[in-house]
Amino acid sequence: MRPSVTVVLTVYNAAWCVERAIDSVLAQTVPPSEIIICDDGSEDGTPDLIERRYGMRVTVRRLPHQNAAAARRYGLAEARGDWLAFLDADDWWQHDKLEQQLDYLQRHPEVKWLSTDGPYVSEAGIERESWLSDYFDPVRELNGDLFPVLLQRCFPLMSSMLVEHEAYDAVGGLDGSIVYSHDYDLWLRLASRYPGAVLAQKLVSYWTHPGALSKRYEMRYRDDLMLMQRIARGELRGEPELKAAASKRAASHAFDLGLMCLRSGRSAEGRAFLRQALGDGPAVRRAAAALGSVLPDGLVPLVKR
Repeated sequence: MRPSVTVVLTVYNAAWCVERAIDSVLAQTVPPSEIIICDDGSEDGTPDLIERRYGMRVTVRRLPHQNAAAARRYGLAEARGDWLAFLDADDWWQHDKLEQQLDYLQRHPEVKWLSTDGPYVSEAGIERESWLSDYFDPVRELNGDLFPVLLQRCFPLMSSMLVEHEAYDAVGGLDGSIVYSHDYDLWLRLASRYPGAVLAQKLVSYWTHPGALSKRYEMRYRDDLMLMQRIARGELRGEPELKAAASKRAASHAFDLGLMCLRSGRSAEGRAFLRQALGDGPAVRRAAAALGSVLPDGLVPLVKR
């Protein structure tokens, strides 16, 4: 007997795309036991559209507008399935996505979280054939302790993830206070304790457009800096090499944030970030951070592109 799966789909002003996402879930060769749709205060009639078309086949929760993290956390708290599947309103699944993942988990019962590959898609069609090709060359199946790899790059695509419910609860669930990197935070906490896997099959289509959350680089860098600082302090795992790797990534994020702030005229904030970048990383970057951290306001335009 297969385990039950709850799909949690978050939506905000998604009337233009949500039917495609829901239809892809309902078309699964192995259907989920439950579909929870959390509407984050849409103003375009999204929840009305969903209830009118799908009725009792889905559960719609109308929430006050906060952010995707808070809405997703609400739905996950209501989920009853043995496994939790994540989906964003503008992405969609191949018809056998859940079947392939569940078959893999049956062969690998030690795995507690599992993601897949998929193409980038826009209004113009397929932009790139493989999401994972941005992170791995060649794209290949991964299995086991993936925390060291995940520490270097956030490679799981949210809409591809399948997570054991007990493991999700054991690590404290999704942190609704982390707006832009709530996915990365959850994956890191899961990977720090449980074996995971990545399938090379393209089972999810990832919609990309200029307003996508992942495009807001500065805010994600801020969240990622905080996450790396936590790991550098040993809050997830204590191996010295992992703490050192996190420290290097934290310094890199601080340096990038420092330059972003300087280039946008926020000199004091930029210098503060650059001071955080002094402690780790390549000598050339540390020297540049040292120079930038004391750069007079009159010279700030020199670092602008």
